[in-house]
Amino acid sequence: MRRILVLGTALAAIGAPLQAQTPESVIARAVTAYKSISSMRGTFEQTLRNPLTGTTHTARGDFQQRFPDRLAVLFSDPKGDQIVVNGAVAWLYLPSTNPGQAMKVPVGASGGSLNITEQFLTSPAARFTMKDAGTAMIGDRATHAVLLTPKTPIPEFSQATVWVDDASGIIRQFEIIEPTGLVRRIRLVDARVNAQVDPAVFQFRAPKGVQIIDHSVHPPGH
Repeated sequence: MRRILVLGTALAAIGAPLQAQTPESVIARAVTAYKSISSMRGTFEQTLRNPLTGTTHTARGDFQQRFPDRLAVLFSDPKGDQIVVNGAVAWLYLPSTNPGQAMKVPVGASGGSLNITEQFLTSPAARFTMKDAGTAMIGDRATHAVLLTPKTPIPEFSQATVWVDDASGIIRQFEIIEPTGLVRRIRLVDARVNAQVDPAVFQFRAPKGVQIIDHSVHPPGH
């Protein structure tokens, strides 16, 4: 049944007059597409740009996601970095920047979510003003881009642009401006919908000798 729903979404998109798409209809189509997805896995590329220093850093890796609350991001560059969300807790192990430490953070402890895609698609009409940001090819996929500006401040970003696949409704790329001014862009190089995922990747195991900084015991700011 899920495959039929995904196929139906794709056919509806192909048959639609693309030039007539509005930002609201593009986001609505993404919302519908994600309702039929139980899992996703693939590869990604992340670019982090600091406008103040003019520096840009690029990272790459694999991801596996089981909706609604499991996520594993395993970096190949910088090798060894990990972000693992098991539903209740997010583990951030980033030896490239914080060697010898791993942070344990309750999901939603700061009022936000590490699942940024969820932020875009949860009650979007009520939460964002939307503006057409043009069309683009992301890899070999035709997309429509939408600029999202929160109607009220949220912790994750002050502005976001999402590129939605014309055929499937999947978000192929997004860019957010973080509260610090950093610009983070993530592109899904490969994304397999409803693919089998490995349950073991959602359980973080700290390497021997790594110090655990447990924010569930001492939340940030306390």
